[in-house]
Parts: sequence; structure tokens; C-alpha cells
Amino acid sequence: MMPRQDQQNKQIRDERRAQILQAALRVFARRGMVAAKISDIAKEAKLSHGLVYHYFKSKEEIFMTLVQKALESSLNVIYYANEQVGTPLEKLRWMTEQIMKSINNGEEVLLFLIMIQASTSDIVSEEVKEILTGEHAVSPVMATIPLIMEGQKVKEIKQEDPVQLAVTYYAFIQGLAINKIQWEECPMPEAHLIMNIFKKTP
Repeated sequence: MMPRQDQQNKQIRDERRAQILQAALRVFARRGMVAAKISDIAKEAKLSHGLVYHYFKSKEEIFMTLVQKALESSLNVIYYANEQVGTPLEKLRWMTEQIMKSINNGEEVLLFLIMIQASTSDIVSEEVKEILTGEHAVSPVMATIPLIMEGQKVKEIKQEDPVQLAVTYYAFIQGLAINKIQWEECPMPEAHLIMNIFKKTP
């Protein structure tokens, strides 16, 4: 068992690290990864420049950590959706409701923007490219396809190309996240409207 002092020190380190990441998330959202500086992140976190470097070697490392966090968050919600009791369509609805909650969260929605920056920028590190497109990379789109196919087998999801359905679904989600970032008071649709992507027409 870890001594109490060591536990307290670890808690402080974890809290400081989380503080830096949250500040970086806001800075990258406003300025983009290219324009952002460690000094911007330190100022946003209300910490010294040197203390930020104590936890992260560079802004690229911070950005990569946020990309990992965003991807893990996206994949976790799919994993937990699969663990829910119910039909494939009910699991997809649960997943959609969780995603919409994150979009409505002022901080969490910025992770969507981080993923967009990581996916569209030519200057991201090789480590970030490996996370997103490497041999062992798993995207939310690909992770959702088996659930869609399961729903098609039991004939509760329309018999369209499951890849196209997944791509359409995430394009919708991504668009809503961008709208929320650009317009904070943007009214978000209910989950059942998004679920119409999957439902069979009478």
C-alpha cells in the first residue's frame, strides 16, 4: 500500500496535470495547435512556465495527450453502449444520449475540436498520426460498425451500407459539436432525431 505522503503527492501531481490539460484544451480550441505556445497554456492554467515543462516536454506532447484522451472518451462510450441491456438500436440511442451530454458540456465539447484539428492538420506529430491512422488505430466510426450490423441482422436498422451509416452518424455528431462551439446557445436536437439516421422507413 502506498504511504500516505506518496498518495498525497500523487494526487497533487494528477490534479496539476489535469489543470494543465484543461487549460491547454481551451488554448488549443481558441488558437489552434500551431499558434498556441506553452506560455499561453501556463497563463491559462495560472501556473509558471517552468512548472508546465515539469509535467510535459512540449506543447506537442500536451496536444498528443489530449488527442489520446478524446479518442479514449469516444471509444469508451461505444464500449459501454455495447454493455447496455437492450437491442442494438436501444444501445445506439443510449450512446447518442451520452454523446449529446458531452456536447452540451462546455469543456468536453472542445475535445471534438481537438480531434478535428488532429485529423486535418498537416503538422501534427508522427505520434499523433500513429494514434489516429496507425496499424493498430481504431476509429469511432469503425468501432460502431459492428453494432450497426448487429441491428441490421435483427432488422431494426435500415439495410444500407453500415460504413456509410456510421460515417453519416459521426458527421452529424461532429457538425453539432462544431455548432455548439461556435454558438454556445445553439439548441441541440434530441437523441431520437439523430437516431432517424438508422431507423427503417415504413
